[in-house]
Amino acid sequence: MKNILLPTDYSEHANNAFFYALNLANKFGVKLYVLFSYIPPVLSSVHAGQPDMLSTVYQEIEKSRYEYGQRKNKELFQLAANENIHTDNVHFIFEHGTVLGSVKNVISETEISLIVMGVHGVSGFNGEFMGSNTTTVIRNVTLPVLAIPLQAKYNPIRKIGFTTLFKEKDLPALTQIVEISSLVNAKVYCVNVQNDSNHPSDVLLNAENWNKIFEDKELDFVFLEKENTVEETITRFILDNDIDVLAIIRRNRNFFDRLISTSLSTKLTFHAEIPIFVFHEAK
Repeated sequence: MKNILLPTDYSEHANNAFFYALNLANKFGVKLYVLFSYIPPVLSSVHAGQPDMLSTVYQEIEKSRYEYGQRKNKELFQLAANENIHTDNVHFIFEHGTVLGSVKNVISETEISLIVMGVHGVSGFNGEFMGSNTTTVIRNVTLPVLAIPLQAKYNPIRKIGFTTLFKEKDLPALTQIVEISSLVNAKVYCVNVQNDSNHPSDVLLNAENWNKIFEDKELDFVFLEKENTVEETITRFILDNDIDVLAIIRRNRNFFDRLISTSLSTKLTFHAEIPIFVFHEAK
């Protein structure tokens, strides 16, 4: 594990994600980079021949946003100090541009292994589980993203549920999950929901291979019969087994895409309090 990146707008859900990310960074022994980005407004001079005035306005706007970020950073540090949380490993970054563009810039210049972002939960963003910025980053950045709902408060991670098809392409994601689980002493549950499209022999063969690869790790393999839908089956498993974090792989129109849709999000009760790791399927 290298370092963690947290894009923020200093909203309530972003601040909640900050404390989750900070606790993880301290647990992992890595740096936490907090990114505040803004898009400069497009201004036009009222009268021709006043470029100096326009430049001054832009400078004042940038200064105002920078000072806002600095003020909010101090507030976060004070809140962390009140909880006796170590902050010497926190570094703040101020960027111009979109959230996605700024995230890509930081990734290109800094060693980042994980992106943490706050999400609205089912009560916000028109009922959607994830806001547009989080969804955009997940869809356009290859690093894993940990989405933190507002109601999810940091507690030691003891159980990680990993939804998998037991395909070879899932192995790189599982390797990262096992690395994380080893750092926090968590157990990983590889969960497969049986359906008509599964090939049981392939699933069992890959499960056996994974068991050999990770034989010295805390790893369990769980095979579930589908109850109505895959999502409802996963939800039941999460609630029945006190899963702390759910890990999923983003494929084309898969569980992730259905997860963030309004209609499904309002039905899954774990959304409000369970962080979700999103990994990308290997090429």
